Amino acid sequence: MVITKIKKSKKGNVIICVDNSHLFNVPLEFFIKNNLKIGDYIDEITLKKLKEEINFIKAKEKALRLLSLRAHSGKELKEKIKNSLGEDNAEKAAEKMEKLGLIDDKNFAISYANELFSRKLYSINKVKYELSKKGISDDISNEVVEKISPDERKNIEKIFEKKHFDIDDEKNFRRTVAYCQRLGYNWNDIKSVINSYNQV
Repeated sequence: MVITKIKKSKKGNVIICVDNSHLFNVPLEFFIKNNLKIGDYIDEITLKKLKEEINFIKAKEKALRLLSLRAHSGKELKEKIKNSLGEDNAEKAAEKMEKLGLIDDKNFAISYANELFSRKLYSINKVKYELSKKGISDDISNEVVEKISPDERKNIEKIFEKKHFDIDDEKNFRRTVAYCQRLGYNWNDIKSVINSYNQV
């Protein structure tokens, strides 16, 4: 196979044509690094290596794009990359981002846990569960939660205010309690806050 045409795509990549037919779009970084030019011969072994390198570069680019939108845990980032570019490239891209200091599971866990506690009013158990889904280890999760030390009672009170809790309205009462339980709060803590309403 011989490269017969090279041109820049609208997205900034380079389109390489082999034997007068389209072959693939390659990242500009890859094109410059490999010094490709018209007339170069590419055999099947070289083509396979080129495609592997291209996919790794694309995985890095996707990782950077995702991280520019918001912070990700290592596991979360790999999951989003591997579906289109393979598990191996996802692993390598995540490792590269970690070396660059762009992935830090502990910092991610602190930020994410704060959001879940303060904005979504999740319980400690629910937050730990959500962190585990993002691939955060139990050690980091426990450390982060202990550091933040959320006041679960205050969060339940906030939920009651948000739901306009009315102890005399059975439908509202049941709905609010069920909502608190879905957020991971146990009945004893919920009951403690309810009792404070009874004392008003």
